[in-house]
Amino acid sequence: MCTLLICYSVTRVGVLSPGAGLARMITSLGRWWHPAENVWLVSTGYHLDEVRDILASQLDRGDQLLVLDVTGRPWAASGVYPEAEEWLFDHVRDAQGGR
Repeated sequence: MCTLLICYSVTRVGVLSPGAGLARMITSLGRWWHPAENVWLVSTGYHLDEVRDILASQLDRGDQLLVLDVTGRPWAASGVYPEAEEWLFDHVRDAQGGR
């Protein structure tokens, strides 16, 4: 399992936009957290190249997609709700300085 940070920018909005399709696909990849608009963290068995290819199939020309493997990487957060912080501890790695 790895934890992937997925960010995207789409030019078309609405129910039929690439963003709507991306959200459905992202939630099907594994355990996820959606901390901000167009930003997702997903704990998945897929490799980041596979996720990029799966999600890129939903993009229009000019849309952007970034997939980073953040497994075991340090992180820091402020103002997140307790369940979100717990998700980060469980799926990424303990924050610098511990709990």
